[in-house]
Formats: sequence, structure tokens, C-alpha cells
Amino acid sequence: MTTSDTQRIRILFDQRVPMRDGITLSADIYLSVGETAETAKWPVVLLRTPYLKADVHILERAHYFTGHGYVYVALDVRGRGDSDGQFVPYVNDGQDGYDTIEWLAVQPWSDGNIGTEGSSYPGCIQWLTALHQPPHLRAMVVRVTPSDPFVETPTGLPSPMHLCWLHFVSGRTNQLMEAVDWSEVYMHLPLLTMDERAGRYNKHWRADIEHAQLDEFWQPLCYQDKFERVGVPVLHISGWYDDEQIGTPLNYIGMTTSSATSAARASQRLIMGPWGHQVNSVSRLGEV
Repeated sequence: MTTSDTQRIRILFDQRVPMRDGITLSADIYLSVGETAETAKWPVVLLRTPYLKADVHILERAHYFTGHGYVYVALDVRGRGDSDGQFVPYVNDGQDGYDTIEWLAVQPWSDGNIGTEGSSYPGCIQWLTALHQPPHLRAMVVRVTPSDPFVETPTGLPSPMHLCWLHFVSGRTNQLMEAVDWSEVYMHLPLLTMDERAGRYNKHWRADIEHAQLDEFWQPLCYQDKFERVGVPVLHISGWYDDEQIGTPLNYIGMTTSSATSAARASQRLIMGPWGHQVNSVSRLGEV
């Protein structure tokens, strides 16, 4: 990407988005630059991520969307990056997503039509947001989305790989994964103290291990039994070799049979390909 590419857009860094409990989340807003861009109103594409919005791939995505007539917004979820609050995976993301969408809808550069996009965690929290039915949500592009708790791990306990992810998102910045010998960590017993073997106490791992039944603890993460509350078009994307592959086809089936309106049920599209969790952004998968 060249300097001239960057000059085609205007970036509003660290815009504070107010939540209903008084904290603010941090968003970078990418706007087109042109003869009429200063006064025009545009539809908005929103990405909310725990993986930090200051990322070259997000910048590339922003160039794509602003070049096709959208404002692009990348936001750090609660407790991550430049956003206030404490990061508790998934728990606040539905409500925060509603507040973010409705804030975006009334900004001077917005025409009130908000779409969302994202993969994996940023995909799942789109569903949690849609359950709250924000009035200005128009569509979602959801990639490689995790299922409800206990769907992928019906025995109840999370896989050791889940600790790897929790370690990565510990604190406000991404942790160095290469500093840990995960092959040794995954051999550790008991599971409850596997986090200590990785070198970092993790309260979220401990809580997950201690809740081996589908009880109230897990309810903030559940969305696949509530598709009747979602009434927007969705593009579902995943790969046959994604470790969370089961979620996307189930979501497509659920939305085509149970979505809130006949129009929404008819506006679902599914793309599956020979991909892993990174979809078609990489050309190698294992030894292939």
C-alpha cells in the first residue's frame, strides 16, 4: 500500500463511542475523500474486534469499503485496545453492539444504514448484537462463527486450544504466542491449572472449566436457539476445514427456517469452500 493510497481516505482515530453504562469504546472511522465527500452521507460497515483495530489488514479492508461507497468503522471491544472497561469474552458484546450501531446511525456522515462484518469472535458477536434488534442494523457478513457452548465440545469442557486463545487476548494488547511451548502446556493436568503452566493465571479459563454443565453462566454466549429474533439478511461464510466449521451451516439452516420474517429467511446466503479458519486469505492448509 502506497502513501497515495492512504491519502484517498480520511481517518478519524480513537473516536469515543458512548455505552449505556457510561464507559466509552474506541473506534477508528475511515471516510472517503472527494469533491462531495465532506457533506455526503454514507452507509456504514462496522467491524468490532478483540484483536485490535490498529492493523494493516483492517486498513486494507477500509480502503476497499470506502472505495465502494461506504464508511468503514473498526472498533476495539470493551476492555481491549483503546476501549474502556474490562474484557469479559462475549458477555457485554450484544448490548455494546446495539449501542454502537445506534450511535453510528446518527453521525453526520452516516445515512442510518449499518451493516456489520467479521470473522470468528467478531462474527459471533454480530449474532449476539442482532438478538438485541438494533433498529438501524441492515445486514451482516458473518465468517467462521463459533457455535453455542457445548455444540462443538458436547462433553462440556473446553478444548485446550481455548486456553491458547484466552492467553492471546489477556490484557489490553495481544500476547506473544511464540513465547509459550503449547505442546507442553496441552499435556498438563489437571485442566483447571493449565493456565499456570502457560505462565499466566487466567480467570476466564478457570470459570469455563468450573462450569461443565450448560447452566446460566453460558447463557450470554447462546444465540442459536433465538434466530426468530433476527430479521436481517446474512452472508454466511466458512470452510470445510475450519475447526469451528459446524457453526456456519447450522446458522444458515436456522436463519432460513426460523428468522423473524419471510424476507429475512429468503435473504440468507451460504458460501463454503476448501478453507480453514482464515478462509481464503491463505493458500496453504497444513501440508496442502
